[in-house]
Amino acid sequence: MQDIRRFRDRLVATIGAYLRASVDTTGGRLIVDLSTIAQNDARTGIQRVVRALWWLLHDTPLEGYSVVPVVATAKRGYCVAPISDGEVRMPAPDAPLVEIGAGDIFLGLDLAAHRLWRHRRQMARWKRRGATVAITVYDLLPLREPDWFPSSTARNFGRWIRIVMRYADLALCISQQVVADMRSLMEVQGTGYRRLPQLVHLPLSGDISGSRPSGGIDDAGRAIIAKMEQRPTILMVGTIEPRKAHTVLLMAYDHWRDTAGDEAPDLVIVGRRGWRTEALQQRMLEHPARGDRFVWLDDASDELLAALYVRAALVVVPSYGEGFGLPVVEALGFGCRVLARDLPVFRELDREGLSYFESDAPVALVQAMSAALQQPPPVPASMSEDWTVSLSVILHALAIKVKTAASNETPGA
Repeated sequence: MQDIRRFRDRLVATIGAYLRASVDTTGGRLIVDLSTIAQNDARTGIQRVVRALWWLLHDTPLEGYSVVPVVATAKRGYCVAPISDGEVRMPAPDAPLVEIGAGDIFLGLDLAAHRLWRHRRQMARWKRRGATVAITVYDLLPLREPDWFPSSTARNFGRWIRIVMRYADLALCISQQVVADMRSLMEVQGTGYRRLPQLVHLPLSGDISGSRPSGGIDDAGRAIIAKMEQRPTILMVGTIEPRKAHTVLLMAYDHWRDTAGDEAPDLVIVGRRGWRTEALQQRMLEHPARGDRFVWLDDASDELLAALYVRAALVVVPSYGEGFGLPVVEALGFGCRVLARDLPVFRELDREGLSYFESDAPVALVQAMSAALQQPPPVPASMSEDWTVSLSVILHALAIKVKTAASNETPGA
């Protein structure tokens, strides 16, 4: 543990140096978009990423730069967001718009597709004044598979990605799969743009503790934990939406119960209510084993989720498409076996304890889960694989981009 702490201390100590040499004596500002978590933190995967990186950035001294949180609404552009009681708050209605220029950086950390499009003129002013823009790209799924999302999501996302290609200096992609998807998109749609963003692979962590996790376990949660300590339990984590493929797992689970009876494991699903899955949600609410062998938690705290990971016999991730696969790395971090659909993005995460399946047929999936349960559990991931590594990648990429921009603006350079 002392070696791990020393590793983290050394890494944190180098972060400030990345940007320190990139600005003149007047310094600059790192403007961080937190629009979604300030207004409606759903506390799902992307929000855990945003919280973890924001608070690490907030707590890390960056000599030469001030870190400024900003929020935009659908009707009002980006304004400085106050911080109170450890939370990012909404700006006052009459708060002035943020204006930035040369030496400043806008970091689009949050996913705020519809807001960024509405305030594109504000961003255009920033770019004309010499600001550097970096935007996090979590996936391109609304463009690739629009039927998985509400129609407004695909429409807003299409507008947002055009803003990214037009104004961003850096596109921070959370997996090599997203890097490849962005590169393909720019090859097809980027011919009309004067300059396209540089693509940077941003590795993520599965350390829930680093994301200012929500706390609280009620009596019902403690009862679930107690039962998981007595019976092998399959766990699935993900919002109830089409691409997550809850139906596939539920059909396999029903087949397992029908053929094995009490020998079949229990099933716990953790996921908030999503879109285009009304029939599935009703089926889960009316499931004959609900409350006994099957549990659906639609509002679990991060503390409870961590406790479930620790006690799960197997985490199943049947999703048809992801930008990264946070439940995979979270579960492996807790030393839990994981069975995931055989997707390229999940192959990037390949390590001890992770196995794959291909067929959605209930018989085949039950066989795959049974085989995965026979594998030894993995050693929990090292705490050195935390959010500090992710932040260092962001800051290093920003430093290089800012220094390059400054050199290009220097007469005779």
